[in-house]
Amino acid sequence: MATKRRVVDVIAGASRLPAGVTVEVDALGGVPVERVTPPNARSDAALLFLHGGGYASGSARGYRGFAGALSVAAAMQLIVVDYRLAPEHPFPAALDDVLGAYRALFEEVATIAVAGDSAGGGLTLALAQRIRDTPLPAPAALGLICPWLDLATDQAAARSPGNDPLIIPSLTAEWCRFYAGTCDAGDPRISPIHGDLASLPPIIMHSAGDDPLAVDADKLESEIALRAVGSTVMHRSFTKRWHDFHLQVGFLADADHAVKLFGAQLAGLIAERHQPR
Repeated sequence: MATKRRVVDVIAGASRLPAGVTVEVDALGGVPVERVTPPNARSDAALLFLHGGGYASGSARGYRGFAGALSVAAAMQLIVVDYRLAPEHPFPAALDDVLGAYRALFEEVATIAVAGDSAGGGLTLALAQRIRDTPLPAPAALGLICPWLDLATDQAAARSPGNDPLIIPSLTAEWCRFYAGTCDAGDPRISPIHGDLASLPPIIMHSAGDDPLAVDADKLESEIALRAVGSTVMHRSFTKRWHDFHLQVGFLADADHAVKLFGAQLAGLIAERHQPR
């Protein structure tokens, strides 16, 4: 696992931290986090970010460059959560950690958006569903980048690898086993596409045309349109792009554009929340 985790951190960590962005190692609710703050950060809102990595890899440190670029685009401080990883810590460890960080962050700011990529996108949706069923205030917005929402699907049989270099069915199947542990992978807290999609915060979602996981994004969009009363999703698909291409910000023009757009979309929903009624 150590080698696989290093590879993920190298892939995610290729981007440089933008000039003027600061990083502070901290904790929220006893959960390790990194605070990534741009010079243009607003003081009345924050973005809780849940990194990808199949629930078994990824780290706040590895995501610093990407998080810095997104923080500038969204004009908000990003709180990147170092939630516990499988297989050492299977479900529900990650979900418990991000809920604890979310609860603690409300002691600092009144408006929070939650976003994540890949497995972190699935964790974002699962967190929103869990928050909805508690007295906690709902996030102002959700952001999903190439989200992995259905761990119950037979990865090797149901998803063609296509032209994507990052999504290997045997590897996603392994991550699923690691994270689900002894639980049913179809549990909606693990595969939130199978949960109640009604009355969720507004969702910004980006997917990639060559990504085998794009089917999850398409399914979420269609399910919300058909059945989810009180929920909305704004979905942008980038053709001929691969899973999590946003992480190549600073190297790939399409990634630069996508990250700027994603940040601006989230910032727009935050601004709507703060408009006088």
